[in-house]
Amino acid sequence: MELDLTPKTAEVLFEGDGGGYYTWSSSQVPLLAKNNVGAGRLVLQPRGFALPHYADSSKIGYVIQGQTRRYHHIFFIF
Repeated sequence: MELDLTPKTAEVLFEGDGGGYYTWSSSQVPLLAKNNVGAGRLVLQPRGFALPHYADSSKIGYVIQGQTRRYHHIFFIF
C-alpha cells in the first residue's frame, strides 16, 4: 500500500468570531480509518475561548503558535 502524504483540506465543523474547529474525515484520509483515529484542528483568535467539554476518547493537544501577556499557564487535561 502506498502512503499518501499530500496535504488535505480540513472540513469546517464550526467557525465564529472567537475561532473555529476543523476536522479531517476518514473518507478523505484513509490512514485515519486504518489506524482508527480522528484528526481535528482548533484555531483560537485573539481573546477567543474554548469551553471545557467531555470526550469519551483520549486526546493529544499542543500549541503551535501563540503568545500571552497576562496569564502564563496553559493546561492540557487528557
